[in-house]
Amino acid sequence: MKSTFRILFLARWELEKNDKVPLCARITIDGERVKFSLKSEVTAKIWDPKSGRATVQTKEALQLNRYLDSIKGQMIMHYHSLSEANEVVTASMMRGAFLGTNIKSNTLLTVFEEFNDRQEKLIGIDLAQSTFNKYDLTYRRLKEFLKVKMRKSDILLC
Repeated sequence: MKSTFRILFLARWELEKNDKVPLCARITIDGERVKFSLKSEVTAKIWDPKSGRATVQTKEALQLNRYLDSIKGQMIMHYHSLSEANEVVTASMMRGAFLGTNIKSNTLLTVFEEFNDRQEKLIGIDLAQSTFNKYDLTYRRLKEFLKVKMRKSDILLC
């Protein structure tokens, strides 16, 4: 499924102080929006709200535009890595990936692997070795199926 993905850089004019405005980024994926601070400020007179970039050809403006380009590149890389790993990518997942505060999401293979780890400890107590071998084989076949048929490394359980 193709999704819409857009990144905007905005100045928070309501927080203007000493001719500086804080910058934030807004990610929109399929209509879901999230906004977060970039923890940087820009001189108000060089910021163009329509283009979301600094417009004047000063050293500060060129440096800021390079910084924004690198952030955009990082976000695109995060989007591609999340879309390969998951079936659905949300704006909040993107924000978490970029800020490094990923919320642990349950995926099919991680849940299955946790189950197998718990079962392995029960071998000889409540579980026969042959039963665990069947669980392990099922996990490996499921992983192979996802890779070959669905072209995904894992899928979300949602």
